[in-house]
This record gives sequence, C-alpha cells and structure tokens, in this order.
Amino acid sequence: MTLHFSPRPNRAAEIAWRTWGPDAFEEAEAQDRPILLSISAVWCHWCHVMDETSYSDDQVIQGINERFIPIRVDNDERPDVNRRYNMGGWPTTAFLTPDGEIIHGGTYVPPEQMRSYVQQVADVWRDKRAEIAERVRGIQEHEHERKPQEPGDLTWDIVETVGSLVRGQYDPQFGGFGRDQKFPQPHLVRFVLDEHRRHGYPELATMLHKTLVAMAAGGMYDQVEGGFFRYSTTREWTIPHYEKMLEDNAELLLIYAEAHRSFPQAGYDRVVRDVVRWMDT
Repeated sequence: MTLHFSPRPNRAAEIAWRTWGPDAFEEAEAQDRPILLSISAVWCHWCHVMDETSYSDDQVIQGINERFIPIRVDNDERPDVNRRYNMGGWPTTAFLTPDGEIIHGGTYVPPEQMRSYVQQVADVWRDKRAEIAERVRGIQEHEHERKPQEPGDLTWDIVETVGSLVRGQYDPQFGGFGRDQKFPQPHLVRFVLDEHRRHGYPELATMLHKTLVAMAAGGMYDQVEGGFFRYSTTREWTIPHYEKMLEDNAELLLIYAEAHRSFPQAGYDRVVRDVVRWMDT
C-alpha cells in the first residue's frame, strides 16, 4: 500500500511508518512499544500541515522511531479503521496499546505539543503500565454499558421537531447554518428544500435561496473551475479550505438541480453546469 504525504516539502517519510495489519501489531507486541496511529487523507489541508510541521520536527521523528511503532492509514482506503479510531477529524493522531486499545489521541497536534505527547505517552507506557490498563478497562466498560437504541417509527412530530432545530441553526444574515465556520451541510439544505415542497412556507423559500445563493457566490465556490470546496473558515463564506469532496459536490449538484426545477428563474442552472463541468475534468 502506498503511503501519501503532503505534496509540499516535508520530512514525514523519515518516520518508519508501517501499514495497518497484523505484522505491525505483532511487532509492537514483540518490542513492547505503544503504537502511534496517524489517519490522514490526501485531500486534507491539516494532514498536510502536520506532515510539514510536527512530522518534520527532529525530536518528533526521533522519538516516534525510537519508542513507538508508527502506523499510517489513508482514510479513504481504510474507512473501517477510520470509523474505529477517528478522534473527531483529520488528521487523527491516536496512541494505542499493542492490542489496539486507545491510550490518548486528538486531531492536528502542533510540533511543541507533539513533542510533549511523544515523551509523555512513552514514559507512561514504560513506568505506569497499570494506569494505562485501568484506563483501558474503564473505556471498555463504558462502551459495553452503552446500549444501542432500537430505531423507532418516523412520525410527523419528529419531522416538525427537526424543522424547529434546523430553523434555530439558520443564519439569517449570511445563509447556511451556524455562526462560525460554515460547512455546506447538504442534508440540512435538502431538508429545507423538501419541507418547502411539502408546505410552501415563504420562510423556507427564504432560507433555501439565501443559503444556495450565498454558497454559490462566496469563496467556498470555485468561480473559475466550478465545484464547491469543503468548507468556509468564515461565517460569511469568504475564505475556503481548498479541498473539494466528490460526495459533497454530488449531493449539492442534486440540490441545485432540484432547486432550479422548482425555481427556474433563480439562476441555479449555472451552478449545475459548472459542477458537472468540474466533475468531467
């Protein structure tokens, strides 16, 4: 399996990464070392930044190679590993026992903090193994106590409750949902579109148009090549993160196409054509 690193200059390949599999875990067991698991994605900005900073730091490289078994996983190639170990985003940085239990973890870790993590986890593994075992037992017991809920029937009361929550998150000034960085959240836009079709409320039409126009007119939309970037770092949709996700664009393509069918004078057909053109390139 090919390991992917930032396309910009970095030293992440100097870390002796292993691929995910039994051999790496057997090596960790035989050498009595904890595992450093890095879950990244080729499209992920902060994964590239971590390659260029933390994983290019002399102390971090040396500490990982000398005291850990490092494993590198691509999120898109191993979604099963990502589901099990993702710590809330990419990159995921997880410290594991040789049998795969989580000791500590997070997402992007800057160099100074990463140096500290490497030192502390390695020292705790060497000197306080009983504390790690107790922590792992606590996590396992908590997981066992969580009972999966049986799915219930979908009722109109639930739909109305969801509608109230969506309206509460709507940003009337800039469109979209939330007041900080803005993701396109196509599932919420789809809900508003479907509810407008069902009820025809003017309020829903306003929410829909404000959001669709703001996304297509702002920096999150590629005005040159077409397609939507992953998210905007600002509430105003002005500064994008420059990854483009096929899944998001496919969902947004359908939403803009259906919005054009319902509102043919709104100009959404331009977005549809641009996204299709980008997908075809």
